[in-house]
Amino acid sequence: MAAADAPITVKEILSLKSIGIKEQFITFTNVTMESEKYICVRETFPQHSVVIIDMSRPMQPLRRPITADSALMNPNGRLLALKASLPGTTQENLQVFNIETKAKMKSCQMPGQVSFWKWITPELLGLVTQASVYHWSIEGDSEPVKMFDRTANLANNQIINYKCDSSEKWLVLIGIAPGSPERPQLVKGNMQLFSVDQQRSQALEAHAASFASFKISGNEHPSILISFATKSINAGQATSKLHIIELGAQPGTCLPIYIIYLCFSFGFLICSFIYISNPYGQHDHCPSIYLCISVGNSSF
Repeated sequence: MAAADAPITVKEILSLKSIGIKEQFITFTNVTMESEKYICVRETFPQHSVVIIDMSRPMQPLRRPITADSALMNPNGRLLALKASLPGTTQENLQVFNIETKAKMKSCQMPGQVSFWKWITPELLGLVTQASVYHWSIEGDSEPVKMFDRTANLANNQIINYKCDSSEKWLVLIGIAPGSPERPQLVKGNMQLFSVDQQRSQALEAHAASFASFKISGNEHPSILISFATKSINAGQATSKLHIIELGAQPGTCLPIYIIYLCFSFGFLICSFIYISNPYGQHDHCPSIYLCISVGNSSF
């Protein structure tokens, strides 16, 4: 058991194998976790099915016979989003179902492949194609709306994340690409920051990014912050840097110093690779195991 004053504690919440999930389906493409409330697993053998794990009762997984290329549980409610390619076309069919009433809420067809998608809010799905990024609201009968085109730095990248801030005025798209021939093990990270109000993008190098809304003493309104981490080669050595920027800040304003927690592989919190995470009190899960990782502020 961890000491009471340990700066970081790790607690196993659930092993996916313990509830009948086979290891072959515990992969980045088969497992999704849009919030700490649900885990969704897509199985393809012995039959196509989607397993929904409600973390309030994890030992009672819900298995449904569904064929899909991807499945996402809504971060708040019991809504399931499904994506599947249409045979003989380049189109993809998107659907949102209420799993309690078994009713289809919405559906649409995208003209091209959706290479990445994510619930960016409980009411909004972010859809990333090879060329552009769209938002699709589950409210009303609206179709997906194009928000912006991808910048050149994200060409031929594997998209790994897409986020919006609390005001939905700032959007960030993150991708990774192979490293240089000299250092192929150093994966290159690329980021596109987009301002909805200014309709303008900024291309940056980054492997991870996150937004925060923070009320600064003396300021009337909360500030929107973005933090992003970069890793680069400097004089033959790999160096990492954490950037914190106030978005839309007026000239002459500044921020007090606070702490942002950044976990990285050489910290060896656990021996397994963490490939999906979501905020709560940091609930992360690595292959087959659902973990709770928390930081003790008083120990720093």
